[in-house]
Amino acid sequence: MHDHRKLGRELGLFDTDPLIGAGLPYWLPDGAVVPHTLEEYIRAAERRAGYRHVYSPALGKRELYEISGHWAHYSDDMFPPMNLGGEQVVLRPSLCPSCGDLSPPFPQLPRTAPATSWVGRYVPLRALGRAWRADLVHRSIFGSVERVVAHLIEQHGGAFPAWLAPAQLVLLPISDTELPNAAALAQGCTRLGLRAEIAGPGPRHSRRTYPRGPPDSLPSRHRRQGGH
Repeated sequence: MHDHRKLGRELGLFDTDPLIGAGLPYWLPDGAVVPHTLEEYIRAAERRAGYRHVYSPALGKRELYEISGHWAHYSDDMFPPMNLGGEQVVLRPSLCPSCGDLSPPFPQLPRTAPATSWVGRYVPLRALGRAWRADLVHRSIFGSVERVVAHLIEQHGGAFPAWLAPAQLVLLPISDTELPNAAALAQGCTRLGLRAEIAGPGPRHSRRTYPRGPPDSLPSRHRRQGGH
C-alpha cells in the first residue's frame, strides 16, 4: 500500500509548512485539481437528482450549536468562541444546523439543502449520537475531502483515472518547431474541457481546465509523465 503523505509530495499534489501547522496541508496546482474535480462531480450528480445547492456562513452563534447539540458533544474539539457585536460566535463544527435553518416550514417538507464547504473542528472517529431535529436527515457523501483524496492517492498509486488526473493530455513536441502546433492543440483541448499541457522542449507550458462531460467519456487511466 502506498503512503499518501510521501506520494502526494513526490507528485507535487500538496505540501506542508511548519508556519501553517502540522496536519494542515496546502494544495499545489496539480493537487488542487483533484478535490475540485471530485466536488464538481458530486455537485453534478446531485443536480441531476434534482438537488439545489446552498451556502451558509462559516460562523454561527454559540446558541445555534447549543440547540443543535453540537456544543454539548463537540465543544472540546471546537475552536473557542469569539465575541462579535456583543454575541459569542464560533466556527461551525458542522453544516447541518445552518443548512437546517434553511428548511421550509414542516408542511412543505421534504426538501433538500446540499452544501459543500469546510467545517472547523477536530473530528475523532465517533458519531454525534443523537438527531438534531426530527425533520432533518443527515447525508454526507465525502465527509472530509482531504481524507477521500488521501485514500484515492493510495488506491491508485498516484495514477488517477483520466477524469480525475491533474493532466489528462500531455503534449511532447520534439523541437521548438512543433511548439506552435502543440500550443494550438492544447488550447483546442482546453476549450473542449480537457486539462492539457505541453511538456518540453525547453520551459514547460501549461493549459488547464476541468472536464465538462461525465467521467466515462474519458479514457480509464492516465499516468503523469516524468517518471511518476
